[in-house]
Amino acid sequence: MRTIKYILGGMIGLLASCGEDFVNLENPNLATSSDFWKTEQDAVFGTTAMYQALIYDGTYMRKYPWMMDVRADDAYNVTPYTYVMSNLTKYTIGGEEVEQPWECNYVGIWRANQVLDNIPNITMDEDLKTRCLGEAHFIRGLSYFNLLNEFKYVVMYIQSPQSVDDFYNPQSEPEVVWDLVYQDFKDAIDMCWDKAAIVKSGEIGRATKAAAAAFLAKAYLMNGRFADAQPYLKNIIDGAYGSYSLVPNYRDNFIDGSTENNDESIFEIQYDMSFGSTQGWIGDPGADWQKQDGYNKSLAAQPFGWGDIAPSIYIWNAFQEEKTIDGKNDPRMEASLFFYHPDSAEYSIYGFLQDEVYTNQYFATSKPLDGMNFATTGRSDLGMGDDYKVFIRKYVTEDPVLDAAWKSGINRRLVRYADILLLYAECLNEAGDVAGAASYIQMVRDRANLLDRETEFAAFSQQQMRDRIDHERLLELCFEAWRYIDLLRWGYFDTQDKVNTILIPRDPEFKNWIPGREYLAIPPTEIERTNGIVNQNPAWN
Repeated sequence: MRTIKYILGGMIGLLASCGEDFVNLENPNLATSSDFWKTEQDAVFGTTAMYQALIYDGTYMRKYPWMMDVRADDAYNVTPYTYVMSNLTKYTIGGEEVEQPWECNYVGIWRANQVLDNIPNITMDEDLKTRCLGEAHFIRGLSYFNLLNEFKYVVMYIQSPQSVDDFYNPQSEPEVVWDLVYQDFKDAIDMCWDKAAIVKSGEIGRATKAAAAAFLAKAYLMNGRFADAQPYLKNIIDGAYGSYSLVPNYRDNFIDGSTENNDESIFEIQYDMSFGSTQGWIGDPGADWQKQDGYNKSLAAQPFGWGDIAPSIYIWNAFQEEKTIDGKNDPRMEASLFFYHPDSAEYSIYGFLQDEVYTNQYFATSKPLDGMNFATTGRSDLGMGDDYKVFIRKYVTEDPVLDAAWKSGINRRLVRYADILLLYAECLNEAGDVAGAASYIQMVRDRANLLDRETEFAAFSQQQMRDRIDHERLLELCFEAWRYIDLLRWGYFDTQDKVNTILIPRDPEFKNWIPGREYLAIPPTEIERTNGIVNQNPAWN
């Protein structure tokens, strides 16, 4: 099956600087807006180039899931380098932690605006033109969705800058940018193709109506607009934008191969291990750049990777609360975590029997990363000693060579159908339909082979159901870059009392929380570049 990643690889270098004619007037090696954007092929190529912005180091290749996972309550930091991000106080306001997410999301906005500005003037198939414009609205909406959740106060561009002066814009109020996000996703719903049409085209990975509806609903939920989100979620469930369902095997959502782009996947980043020869991170992409994920090394269990980010005791204990109907571990626990199985002599990690790894016998024969100690996962300041050896399994290749080299072809599923079911349950609960919420929660629990507790949950109060939804989303979506977003939108950072009573008991790293620093610092380089027109977030002054 052909996917968008194959098309992307062949032409991305051509469009790296497309449109920058006012900066590079005399460079004959750059395609510019004056000699591009003329044919239908140009329109398709320009639209495809937008997706490169999703696989930069500052977006989904590494930084976005990294910062969202490491700052949530389901994960904690191991190494000094990543520790600076999660304790909310010690990381510097400069550096790649904040510069790359800012820069790379604006690349997506820049390219989307070029599509929106230029394609309307191209004579081409009207259905295809509409699709291209819809995808541009989706990429721009997604880029601003991420920026708002990361930085809150961002600069809004609704067209391609025409002169250098157009780059010197002040930040807009968040509500104004959120309105643009809503409209972009609404336009994308109207203009993108549905799942069936994309599958028929053979270009899997392009934005669909369902993907736009999912992110529109999430944008509404970020602002407490449950009634506005609910119909879009229901349309996805009812198949208005294509047929989606839970796949029987939960782990199929996090591995390479034939289970990618499955019936549960609503939108995923397309990676490909067979393409390219150069590991690209940020900047103008080369035609030989690999289309691979780079987050797996941070997650991979030591000594196979860095193990920078490890599961918190909170998520570990949450998975202990229920066994399956037949008395086994929750399959989501097995798919999400590496841990010692005392009753399973054959349990393996990276193909090694667990006793070989957990007793350090592995070091006697091979060390993919010289000098790394498997026992360094402890955090004594959090009450976790060196005997706490639980690692993240979700989204790692389980190949020692690949994980040690930042290489993964596992597609990152940004939105899954299970997420939609749980969000819809949340909307029902906020509308007072607790029993309805219970039924959708149980749909997700059924896949995990957990006890049917729908009747019990239906008798909950609204607040009890909120707590239940918190728990169910924790188990279903851990380490998928949604947990921090949930904490943010549920208002857990809004008061010191919530931080003290909810977050700190879950993750002691939140003892370092400072009001306002749930959002990142604006990169100082951006403030300097604009001569102070762009201002620092108040909590970082």
